[in-house]
Amino acid sequence: MKGEEEFIAVVAKDKESQFEALRVALGAVLEDHKVDLYILNHKLDFDYMKKICEGCDEEFKDNLEFLTEMGGSLYSNVKENEEYGFKILSLEEITEKLKEYSVIIPY
Repeated sequence: MKGEEEFIAVVAKDKESQFEALRVALGAVLEDHKVDLYILNHKLDFDYMKKICEGCDEEFKDNLEFLTEMGGSLYSNVKENEEYGFKILSLEEITEKLKEYSVIIPY
């Protein structure tokens, strides 16, 4: 809701949703909400993003950086995502952390 800051979690459960989930997270951050992105059960797939559009893989990396610069956090349960700035948590830890949010947007 415009005018009220929300604490939002955007959760991507598969490679097909990772690009759109980040776009939604960025949109919410630009509306002055506190937003965190979760990538669950898969390593970021940049080859898949290249199939979406030319340069989408680089755009995705830039947007991850922008989200963190705007105060968002990155979380995943997949160790390989750590190289992209994600904090690695177990599914149990993620389940507990999701209770902190006022809005959860699943993809």
